[in-house]
Formats: sequence, C-alpha cells, structure tokens
Amino acid sequence: MELEPGDEPSPDMYRTIVETAVNPFAILDHHGMIRWVGRSIEELLGWRPDELVGRSMETIVAPSSLADVIETFMHFQAMAERMHYPRGGVGQPADLICRDGTTTPCSVVGATPERTGLPHFVVVVRRAGYELALDNALEVIANHAPVDDVLSHLVAVLQQSVPRCVASIGDEWQGDRFLVTAGDAVELLAAGPGSPWARALETGEDVECETLDDLPPELAERARARGLASCWAHPVSVPGAGPVAALVLWRPLDGKLTRFSWRAIHRVGRLLRFTLQWDRNHRALAFAASHDTLTGLANRPAFVGRLAEIAKAAEGEAAVLFLDLDRFKPVNDELGHLAGDMVLQVVSDRLSGALRPGDLVARIGGDEFAVLCERVGPGDVERVAERLIAQVAVPIVLDDDHRVGITVSVGVTELASSEQPDAILARADAAMREAKALGPGRWAGRRAPVA
Repeated sequence: MELEPGDEPSPDMYRTIVETAVNPFAILDHHGMIRWVGRSIEELLGWRPDELVGRSMETIVAPSSLADVIETFMHFQAMAERMHYPRGGVGQPADLICRDGTTTPCSVVGATPERTGLPHFVVVVRRAGYELALDNALEVIANHAPVDDVLSHLVAVLQQSVPRCVASIGDEWQGDRFLVTAGDAVELLAAGPGSPWARALETGEDVECETLDDLPPELAERARARGLASCWAHPVSVPGAGPVAALVLWRPLDGKLTRFSWRAIHRVGRLLRFTLQWDRNHRALAFAASHDTLTGLANRPAFVGRLAEIAKAAEGEAAVLFLDLDRFKPVNDELGHLAGDMVLQVVSDRLSGALRPGDLVARIGGDEFAVLCERVGPGDVERVAERLIAQVAVPIVLDDDHRVGITVSVGVTELASSEQPDAILARADAAMREAKALGPGRWAGRRAPVA
C-alpha cells in the first residue's frame, strides 16, 4: 500500500522503521526492565532481542555507567514538565555490554512517559566510540602530544570508523619501509615493494585491494594467516615533502568499502596531515635553534648547554677540543665565499666522521669548531686531536680546477668539576693559540685548574 501525502504510516511500517533503525530502539519500564528491543541491537551489541526482553537494563549497561544512566533518566523525568524538547537531551554516555562480554561506548537518549504519553521509557542507543575516539585524538593533537601518541589515537578513530577493521598507520616512508608505525598488524607494513601502501605513496592515490589476489603473494599469505581478506591504503602528504605517510586498513571480508567509510578515512587522513605538518615544522624550528644552518652541526648555544651539563660532575672524565682552521682566509679572498662555504661543509663532515659515538662537534663561529668528548681515558683525547688533524689535512677538491689544502690547529683541555662553560672554552681557545704558534696542523693542551 502506497502512502498518500498526509497519510500516517501503518503499524507494520512503524515496526519496520524501529526494527531496522541504525540506532536501536528499546522500551524500558519504570523498574528498568527491558520490555521490547529492536532487531538492530544485535548488530550493535551481539544480543538477540529475545535474549534481552524481560531482563534488567543491568544486563547491557556496564556497572561503571549504571549509576549515571539511572540518575540521568530520573533527572529527565523530573524535568519533563518544564521541557519543550521531546527527548532527554543529546545523550548520556554509557559503556554497554556486548554479548561476548566486551564493552562498547555508546550514547543513550531517552523519551519519558510524561513527554510521550506512553506507559514506558522509549530509549534510543547510538554507538559513540567514533566520537569518543575522535575527541581523544583531537585532544592529544591540540596538546601537541608526541607523534607516536597521536598515531595511536588516530588508529582508534579508524577502528571505530570501519567496523571489524584492522588499522595501521605508517609514517616517514623510506621507499621500502616506514620508520614509524602504530596500530594493529604493523608487522605487515614491513613488506614494501608492490604493497598497497607502496603503490599509494608512489602515486599519491588511494589503493583498494578488494581481495588478497591483488597483493604480492608473500604479503597475501601473511595477511591470510591473520584472517584478513582485503586491504585499503590512503596516502598522506606533507607540504614540501609529498606523500610520506599512509593509513592502512584490513578487513576479514572482501569487497568494497562504503562511501561513508572512505569519508571517515579521508577525515583521519586530514588530521594526520595536520599533525605531521606541525611535527615537521616544530622539528625544523627546534633544529634551527640548536644547529648551524650552513654545516648542520650543533651551534654555540647548544654546545655550551651540553657542556654545562657535563661539567657538573665530569672531573677527569671529559675534555674539550677547540679547533681553528689554518689558512682559511685566503680561500675566501681568492676563491670567494661560496668556495669557503663548501670548504666548511667538507671539514664539518670530516670532523663528524672522525669522532667517537657520543662525542659532540659544533661550529662555534666563522672557521672555529669545538668538540666535547665524554668518557675519556688516558691518551684518548690526544688520539682524537691527532685524528681530527689528519682528517682535515686531506686536500679538498672543489672542482676540476681547484684543490684546497687546509689544516687545523687544536687546543685541548680537560674539564674540572662544576666549572663554567665560558672558562673551559677560554682555556681551550688559549691552548689552540699555543698550538697555532707551533705551526699549522698541530695541537697543544692546557690542564684544568686544581680545586
């Protein structure tokens, strides 16, 4: 029977509406007993309607949420005469118990008998896990939490967006692997060439694999072992860097994702892009604040800060080397500042390569450098000085027509406990000048004052 304009739906139509509603309907009496519930409750919580009818709402309301739900319904009922809105507000958050014993966050909306004229409460239940996960993700993003933490929360949003999905996020793509991963099945992200995410990052487009036949054989076998049947990858680009991250979703079912699911994935992708852009900018600013822009070495403030930390209790266990290039001025005067910059960059690379793990090298200014050596034993710092001198002395080839010979003078001093950084650097600088007086490519040392 067709409805004409103005006709009321039949009782069967009403029943069909509430039985098939995405958000399940239920009827509760004043004692909290479930008198009726729609079939769609099974999709939400796994319970069949006949398993719930006649039972208390405690069957499906988690103990942690029960008191709040009861208080809210009593509050709605008391306010009914003053309320113009027919329902009890936008919804009381509540964890509901699934048939398998797990809980899922939901929102419960109730209409009171006083508002409807019916003898019982009419209740609508809506899944709220997506909103909760999204709120949590936005909170950590707003608080500039570490990227790893943000990725974990965005994975939770994906899992709430696409039912029964297994979600992972990879960041800092290296062409065959991600440096940073979060989520479920991250071990599958180790398979790079030919993978959906590798293709997505290469093309900048979404990749849909509706069956495992669309995957490389080895990856398909590993996914099948996890009980997975399909895969989707959404690339995420950072301005200036291109696609560097990907959202990867797996499902135990084959087939296509719905438009709603793709919209939700793209929404998470935009949040990830915002997060990564902020993180990259923050890291760039932090690097610029503590590093020399020409050489990439630590700058003077960063070196002094580290030196101050080590000097607090480093008597006899750490040393500073102060370096000054010999015959550098003629390079700038005769070949120009561009050639001088190239020489400084080559020297910086050689200094870094000649040091031990944990040693810190910095460009102090102009053609002056400093090295902080921790955990030095007898003769260690002298060997470091000689190694630095030898490395710098190798001729530098600028182009086919120009080779530059540069040497370095080095001043060495140990640290006295609780000594001020300026005093340490001044003593190392004085030792360097003594070395320079001996001739190019030499080192000299000065002992720390005895307390």
